[in-house]
Amino acid sequence: MTPGQIAQTARQIERAYPGYHVWASEGWWYATRTSARARGASPTVHGADPGELTTELAAEETPALDRAMPFPPAP
Repeated sequence: MTPGQIAQTARQIERAYPGYHVWASEGWWYATRTSARARGASPTVHGADPGELTTELAAEETPALDRAMPFPPAP
Protein backbone atom coordinates (compact mmCIF):
# COMPACT_ATOMS: atom_id res chain seq x y z
CA MET A 1 0.00 0.00 0.00
CA THR A 2 1.10 3.55 -0.65
CA PRO A 3 1.26 6.03 2.23
CA GLY A 4 -1.89 7.67 0.87
CA GLN A 5 -3.76 4.36 0.81
CA ILE A 6 -2.64 3.60 4.36
CA ALA A 7 -3.87 7.00 5.55
CA GLN A 8 -7.22 6.56 3.76
CA THR A 9 -7.72 3.06 5.18
CA ALA A 10 -6.82 4.28 8.69
CA ARG A 11 -9.42 7.07 8.42
CA GLN A 12 -12.07 4.56 7.30
CA ILE A 13 -11.36 2.32 10.29
CA GLU A 14 -11.42 5.33 12.65
CA ARG A 15 -14.86 6.29 11.30
CA ALA A 16 -16.11 2.74 11.86
CA TYR A 17 -14.63 2.61 15.39
CA PRO A 18 -14.92 6.10 16.92
CA GLY A 19 -12.53 6.81 19.74
CA TYR A 20 -9.57 4.95 18.22
CA HIS A 21 -6.48 6.30 16.47
CA VAL A 22 -5.31 3.91 13.74
CA TRP A 23 -1.86 3.64 12.18
CA ALA A 24 0.43 1.15 10.45
CA SER A 25 4.04 0.42 11.33
CA GLU A 26 6.49 -2.18 10.04
CA GLY A 27 3.76 -4.24 8.38
CA TRP A 28 1.34 -4.24 11.34
CA TRP A 29 -1.81 -2.19 11.91
CA TYR A 30 -2.58 -0.70 15.32
CA ALA A 31 -5.55 1.03 16.95
CA THR A 32 -5.16 2.87 20.23
CA ARG A 33 -8.13 3.91 22.32
CA THR A 34 -8.12 7.70 22.59
CA SER A 35 -11.48 8.45 24.17
CA ALA A 36 -14.30 7.03 26.26
CA ARG A 37 -16.24 6.35 23.03
CA ALA A 38 -13.92 3.38 22.52
CA ARG A 39 -15.23 0.68 24.82
CA GLY A 40 -12.54 -2.00 24.74
CA ALA A 41 -10.58 -3.33 27.68
CA SER A 42 -7.18 -2.95 26.01
CA PRO A 43 -5.81 0.49 25.14
CA THR A 44 -4.19 -0.86 21.93
CA VAL A 45 -5.09 -3.68 19.56
CA HIS A 46 -3.21 -4.84 16.48
CA GLY A 47 -3.55 -6.93 13.35
CA ALA A 48 -1.44 -8.04 10.42
CA ASP A 49 -3.66 -6.14 7.96
CA PRO A 50 -6.70 -3.82 8.02
CA GLY A 51 -9.13 -6.75 7.95
CA GLU A 52 -7.51 -8.46 10.92
CA LEU A 53 -7.37 -5.16 12.81
CA THR A 54 -11.10 -4.54 12.35
CA THR A 55 -11.81 -8.12 13.48
CA GLU A 56 -9.74 -7.47 16.62
CA LEU A 57 -11.51 -4.15 17.22
CA ALA A 58 -14.91 -5.82 16.92
CA ALA A 59 -13.85 -8.51 19.39
CA GLU A 60 -12.45 -5.85 21.73
CA GLU A 61 -15.72 -3.91 21.81
CA THR A 62 -18.08 -6.91 22.01
CA PRO A 63 -17.61 -7.68 25.74
CA ALA A 64 -18.24 -4.04 26.65
CA LEU A 65 -21.35 -3.95 24.49
CA ASP A 66 -22.59 -7.20 26.04
CA ARG A 67 -22.18 -5.74 29.55
CA ALA A 68 -24.12 -2.65 28.49
CA MET A 69 -27.19 -4.66 27.51
CA PRO A 70 -30.01 -4.30 30.09
CA PHE A 71 -31.13 -7.90 29.56
CA PRO A 72 -29.55 -11.11 28.25
CA PRO A 73 -29.58 -11.62 24.48
CA ALA A 74 -32.17 -14.00 23.05
CA PRO A 75 -30.88 -17.51 22.30
